[in-house]
Amino acid sequence: MTDRELISEVTIRGYAVISTPATADDPFMAHRRVAQSLGLPDAYTPLLYMDSEVRAAVGQVGPYNEIPRDIKSVQPWSEMPAQTFHVDGLLEPLGGIKTTLLHCLTQAHSGGETELFFSCDAFRDLSATDENAAQSLLHPAALTRFATISESAPTRLRATGPAFGWVEGTLATRFSDGPTEIWNTSENPNLHRALEYLRGPALDTHRVQVRLEPGDMLIFRNDRVSHRGCAYQNGARPRQLTRSMYSSAPRHSPPPR
Repeated sequence: MTDRELISEVTIRGYAVISTPATADDPFMAHRRVAQSLGLPDAYTPLLYMDSEVRAAVGQVGPYNEIPRDIKSVQPWSEMPAQTFHVDGLLEPLGGIKTTLLHCLTQAHSGGETELFFSCDAFRDLSATDENAAQSLLHPAALTRFATISESAPTRLRATGPAFGWVEGTLATRFSDGPTEIWNTSENPNLHRALEYLRGPALDTHRVQVRLEPGDMLIFRNDRVSHRGCAYQNGARPRQLTRSMYSSAPRHSPPPR
């Protein structure tokens, strides 16, 4: 697949999977190599990890991170629970992080899929059948996301905004639905119907699971697609992924003059 074909696939479908080997002495070299081929800028450090208290708690000081953060603490054959759907960039405004790269170094013994929910497509379907419910998701106070990494974070590190909206003329999502989210349903009664749809019928037609093999990289539009990690069981070696995020979407390089 050429760079142009890969960019088109990510742009049209919302995601793509490629095979690209990791470099033993630099697990993030593959991220830099692929980002360059996609016309992406330097990797972006989310607002959450610019906070000094959070950085001290998790030990992240740059834009790249390993999943899990402390692989030495993971026991062989241990079980890991599933995540809830979210977009990367807990404190970012709508469309703040447009692209995520997820690279598999070691896969789980069983499970470990990444599930993609095409939440923008689901929003369009909802708009066609229940406009009031869809409009409730555009409310500027529809969704609050908050951090739980440190004691002071839940009251200090919070971001409230719409769950969907238009950024530079393109529909974008920050649909996230887990223990670090609060939906403002008390002042927005139509939001109940919207959430019932997004949590139920929408998932039947707007999601796909991808299981990465070692060396595979998942590229997806974080501003258009919500995602979650599925439950898994580690093997003798723990499952390990690396991740980077970008403030721009993949784009073709301008033609030479």
